[in-house]
Amino acid sequence: MKILHYVDENNLSWSKPWIDLLKEMRSQDGSLEHVVVCRPGGTLKERLEGEGFNVFDYKPTFSWAPAFCAGFGRILDTVRPSIIHTRLSSAAFIGGYWGNKKKIPVISTVDKFPKGSYYLRSNLLIAVSTAVAEHLKSLGFDSEKIKVVPNPVSVADYKLDVKKRKEFRQKEGVRDEELVILGMGRFVLWKGFDLLIKAVSSLDVQRPLRLWLVGDGPMKEDLMKLAKDVIGGAPGKQVKFFPFARDVRPFLWASDLFVQPSHYVPGSGGPEAFGLALLEAMASGLPVVAFACGGTLDLVKDGGNGLLAKPGDIESLKNALEIAISGKFLEQARVNALAGAKKYHVSSIAKSHLELYRKFNEGVNL
Repeated sequence: MKILHYVDENNLSWSKPWIDLLKEMRSQDGSLEHVVVCRPGGTLKERLEGEGFNVFDYKPTFSWAPAFCAGFGRILDTVRPSIIHTRLSSAAFIGGYWGNKKKIPVISTVDKFPKGSYYLRSNLLIAVSTAVAEHLKSLGFDSEKIKVVPNPVSVADYKLDVKKRKEFRQKEGVRDEELVILGMGRFVLWKGFDLLIKAVSSLDVQRPLRLWLVGDGPMKEDLMKLAKDVIGGAPGKQVKFFPFARDVRPFLWASDLFVQPSHYVPGSGGPEAFGLALLEAMASGLPVVAFACGGTLDLVKDGGNGLLAKPGDIESLKNALEIAISGKFLEQARVNALAGAKKYHVSSIAKSHLELYRKFNEGVNL
């Protein structure tokens, strides 16, 4: 059986876990051949070929008009796959059209809250979270056509490196008694970093703390100004912004608490459909605090591996942070966070995908 994976992009923020998944599937079942189609340029093709995958690059003529994307149809004629597996809406739109035309079944992973029109020709929808599955059902898709399979993480890659934790903290001048709260992601409104800054500014500090924000985006300057206005100079509190980092592990290892403040903002976006950064934090053994919405609800068990706050509510977020940094919570939550992440280990997620491929190829009612 041959699987053609189609992603209409050339750079992906989640390329590592996706490539890890492809590698693990190849490792678990060598009888399957995995071929990838992606856009030219960028780093994705190079990284895939570096891992030994056969890659075709293709730039759609008009991604909004699949009938004009005959180049993808020609790739299908060359590869002759048993199944097309798409990621991202435009890939599902193009892949669905040509899969239907060539009579090749299409599986589409859905990792956002998209418009249903992109997925009308997909034969099976893989939702990365319960929240995404419910969204698809609300659009009228048959529940029998939807399966929940979360995104993976290679847990071993995030195992706490005590030496690097110490080195990174020393480099940043962090004393042993100081607490580091970490947030990372794109600086846009629905990610909620403004709410996190305001919540931290109102904390009653029992021990010195630092807020580290890692990422980039259109709101960066506004967030830096806000942090300076509400936290700058406050006793026992510091804020530092770091640029986007391809390898976030040093930040995770050097921190004591991870916060994901994303939520739904009308006209802006959100909430998180899954929460990959949250899962990476858990895999590194970091307790987490997040708003109770979207894919976060699958990952975080309130009071266990983390704490949940009322979406968009600064006071609720502040209260969760105060409980989290009280001391007693952090130690046990570290153990629970890692245990929770292991449920999403790449070997388990790869197995789920392979089972779907086999059943789907055999025409079994999923």
